[in-house]
Amino acid sequence: MQETNSAKSGAEVLLEQLESHGVDCIFASPIAVMAPIWETLARRGNDMSLRYYRCRHELLAIGLAAGYYKATGRSQIVFLPTSIGIQNGSMGLHTALQERIPMTVLSPDTLTYGEDPATDPGPEWPSLLVDLVGPARNAEAVTKWTKRARTPSELVHELRRACFTAQSIPLGPTVLEIPFDLLVGRSDEEIPTWVPPTPVVAAPEQIEQVAQVLADATTPLIITEHGARTIDQRDTLVRLAEALSAPVFEPMSPAYHNFPRSHPLYVAGPVEPVLGEADAILLAGCNAPWHPPKLALRPGCAVIHVDEDPMRPRAAYWGYPTTHTIPGSLALNLEALATEVSKRSTSRPETAERWARYSQSVRATSAEDAQQASAQANDFVPAADLFRELHDALPDDAICVNEIIEETPQMLQYLFERKQFLQYRGAAGALGTSLGTALGVKVARPHQIVVSILGDGAWHYNPVPAALGFAQEYELPLLIVLCNNQQYASQTKNMLKYYPDSAAVREGNFVGNVIEPTPEYVKVAEAFGGTGERVETVGALRPALQRALDTTRSGRTFVLDVIVKP
Repeated sequence: MQETNSAKSGAEVLLEQLESHGVDCIFASPIAVMAPIWETLARRGNDMSLRYYRCRHELLAIGLAAGYYKATGRSQIVFLPTSIGIQNGSMGLHTALQERIPMTVLSPDTLTYGEDPATDPGPEWPSLLVDLVGPARNAEAVTKWTKRARTPSELVHELRRACFTAQSIPLGPTVLEIPFDLLVGRSDEEIPTWVPPTPVVAAPEQIEQVAQVLADATTPLIITEHGARTIDQRDTLVRLAEALSAPVFEPMSPAYHNFPRSHPLYVAGPVEPVLGEADAILLAGCNAPWHPPKLALRPGCAVIHVDEDPMRPRAAYWGYPTTHTIPGSLALNLEALATEVSKRSTSRPETAERWARYSQSVRATSAEDAQQASAQANDFVPAADLFRELHDALPDDAICVNEIIEETPQMLQYLFERKQFLQYRGAAGALGTSLGTALGVKVARPHQIVVSILGDGAWHYNPVPAALGFAQEYELPLLIVLCNNQQYASQTKNMLKYYPDSAAVREGNFVGNVIEPTPEYVKVAEAFGGTGERVETVGALRPALQRALDTTRSGRTFVLDVIVKP
């Protein structure tokens, strides 16, 4: 046990405890009752390993913690203001929960509301900041675990529990409500020893049973959404697919670059057209592997769900047939499964060649569409051309964070044509978290080019001034590639589907999809020390990309505003 001096404040004890937990960073959206934290950092900051980052928006702080985890695999701490701050960041917390991103959020509150002059948080508390539930209750719907600390003893023990729970399988965000009274008050509590979570893995007999099912299958296939956060995990999926001669599909918005997209067994198109052929389907980390869930499968088809939490217990719906589950650490269980399958399976070159031909046909169709779009382009850049040029221009160690919808198929096919860039999804379900995610990656990997690829619709959902201000303040330049189709293009799909002969379609009057007049996005970057330019033709793209990279390497954020179709 580590002893603390009785003269220490609760804030000092808290920061020392975070250090003992191995925390690297605190991403904080400030509130005045964090003054005890700031005083401790002012007095002892140079002696502490913790790095404190000021964030100008709650959503940015959560995105930073998510991006840092994606790049490092290390859970971090977020400070958010009381209830309204938790509410403002709730979309980011929901995204972290859905993506299984561990982080611990600390939210200051008050016990006395000023009745005790020694711990008076300010007149705004009884006037404006009081509600019936508090931060912990406000976070219940969008986090894995929440709690309120009420005493100095509870603070140290519940903080350890919050961090432990966030980092335990299944991973996810936790929230601990910390009254200002405990931060400013004195504490003689001992800091409990940090106990890191032990990875939970499936029993060997489960792995062996599923390995045999896969080895016995004649037409297995693999679907993965978040099966490979790291290069090592990607290599594991390659070994597994090659041992089975099984094609690998990704759903519409993969969370990572799960499988080399230039590999012969990677299929660029949707899985639905061939799903009924499979006699074994391995879901290697999937929230929703196909749509709709009740598609007809081959009779007797095995559906094996490998994930931290198979069948998604928190999801509102799970209608996918499941015959086997392997719960626990996705990375470790897939590694064990790949090892067992390799012992039992013999590769089938003819099957692998068949899937390579199928993938080539899918790519050929896409390439033909891209060629037609390129031939018609005079005042826009086809998405395929944008991602081809981006592929060629970026260094091999560049990291891509994407928050696009309409251009995703072109991104998957052309951005990763030969290079194995790391890719992290910047949003899940709701838009607005990718700039924070990209900056969190940049905090973790400051010497690598980090590219934020987002749509103009997503731009408006992100806390853009806060993100650009953070990049400027901490000298963390991003290359922001804005796929600007001057609309919310995805929002026209249901109009075309359900009202194909409507007045909206005939007149092109899609009320819900318009962003006009088109803003000068580059000027926003200039306000925060960045720069950029708009590109409207393919010919102007390559030199603009080179200027963008040169500028980013020099330390300034660059917004490349590309007018694209689709």
